Amino acid sequence: MPLRTRFARGFSPSRWLRGNDGLRQLSEGGNGQEWVLARGFCAYTVLDGAAVPSRKRRGFVDMAVSRWSPFADPQSHVEWAGDRAMVWAWSRARALDGGDEQAPAPAPRRIVPESLFRGQPQADAQELVALDAGHEGRVWRDNVLVSSHWWPDVPPLQDWNEFRRGAGLPPADALPEPMPYPLADQAWSAARGQGVAESLGQYRQKALLAVAAVAAAVLAALLVGALALKVSIWQVDRQIAAREQALGRIIDARDNALQARAAIDAELALRPPAGQIELLALVAGLIPGQWQMQEWKTLDAETLQVTMKMPNGDPRAIVTALENSKRFTGVTAEIGRQRDIVVIKARVLRAPVAAAAGGRR
Repeated sequence: MPLRTRFARGFSPSRWLRGNDGLRQLSEGGNGQEWVLARGFCAYTVLDGAAVPSRKRRGFVDMAVSRWSPFADPQSHVEWAGDRAMVWAWSRARALDGGDEQAPAPAPRRIVPESLFRGQPQADAQELVALDAGHEGRVWRDNVLVSSHWWPDVPPLQDWNEFRRGAGLPPADALPEPMPYPLADQAWSAARGQGVAESLGQYRQKALLAVAAVAAAVLAALLVGALALKVSIWQVDRQIAAREQALGRIIDARDNALQARAAIDAELALRPPAGQIELLALVAGLIPGQWQMQEWKTLDAETLQVTMKMPNGDPRAIVTALENSKRFTGVTAEIGRQRDIVVIKARVLRAPVAAAAGGRR
């Protein structure tokens, strides 16, 4: 049967180890009954609590253990190392079961896994620990037991390498030498202070007075905090109201500016793309050959019609010249009733921005 170590309750408490050689006294100390539970009773895992606030980590571990534990009645022990939780879990009923020859033992004050009393945390190591009952494989990283497995006997090399692969390690050529760490007097976990219940039992009156004083201080702090919060809220409300008024004026000014801009854009859209003098100069410089102006019309703000007298006029050359200027589009040139009369129609385009800016310079 795997070991179960206890602190005796009542008189001169001692630590006892239950092994194959009967009861054996280990050391003095302790208050109430406390067991060191054999590794073979336990399942082990590591939880990452980096994203969990400190005040919620206990509930996080309890929920995670209830989901992960293979036992119907799980109990657990947790050791935090930074943001990672090392968790041992076991069956409460199996831990209390005394076997066929013994009645179930009374529940102890606390149960601690055997692993905490064998060896010490290491920065980076893989080891096989010889226990009183079975062997435990361990993989350490940054003083965190990232992987642990229990075998009733020395595992074969194949099982050891499967354990290493589960911890992200390459296979080994041979088993490591089992380390026979003795059962230590103290766990390698951080020392724990006396619980609240024990303190109240020994110093009940002082504890009650301390609790009352703390409660009064907390109540006073809450009242002062509530008053300060109310004053702060009133000040913030005033600031919000002032800023809302300023923001309202800014929004009104912006709306007025947008309306004025829209009106200006509408007026600008009514302007013809070019003035008559500019168009006349453009047409005079673009139409090839000898010609004489007969009629000049602007059918609308963007459409120009010109009638010219041109002996031997070439409509194709006229269309090409006007289109290539990039100031006219949709150009047509037709011979009139008289062969020397040419009627030109074109849509006037605005001057390119770069050209217009160059003209302003």
